[in-house]
Amino acid sequence: MLRRWVVVLLLAVPLSYASDKYSETRTKDWNVDPGAKVDLQMRFGDLRVVSTNDAHLSIRYTTHSNHSDFSRKVQARFLVTPGRAALKLSAPHGGSMDVELRIPTHVNLYVRVSAGDVSIDPVEGSLDVETHAGDIRIKLPEHMDLGMVDASTHAGDVNAPFGKPHGWIGGKLEYDGGGKYRIHAHTLAGDIDLEESSVNRADSGPGLH
Repeated sequence: MLRRWVVVLLLAVPLSYASDKYSETRTKDWNVDPGAKVDLQMRFGDLRVVSTNDAHLSIRYTTHSNHSDFSRKVQARFLVTPGRAALKLSAPHGGSMDVELRIPTHVNLYVRVSAGDVSIDPVEGSLDVETHAGDIRIKLPEHMDLGMVDASTHAGDVNAPFGKPHGWIGGKLEYDGGGKYRIHAHTLAGDIDLEESSVNRADSGPGLH
């Protein structure tokens, strides 16, 4: 147990030193097809995923640091085709990022965050989401063809409107809704919340430039 909390504290250290003394925001957008796979990988920072009614995929990321050259050291690698988008943000220690990812509602989403909270609006597709240290919050579409669901945390709680989460220190949920869309969510330290909600998509409009 002690070892687990030591790992959690070490993961959280980079976030504790970040500030907004130096901040910079960048944006990029593309068009993708319905059913496309969107893959996002990032290091320290929080992520919000917003679903929209149009075909635009866009990313807005704001860097925060005490170091004036931090934003220049952030490496952004974007490889996007109509059927697949691979987005990767790599940053050194000494800062963090706030990221907003706007995606079409009908996509399959893969997310990996080293340390940070993840919030996802209703998406009508499969979700594969992991963060080492942080909370994961997923809003479910009102009518979703839900299939296999597995959610787990080593230090936190799992909450869902279906199934029976269990665990003493950590939490775990396994559920089969019989549909085609799969949800996988895992965090080393943090809570996982799967929430019922009406479809709440952002208004369609011009993408970010």
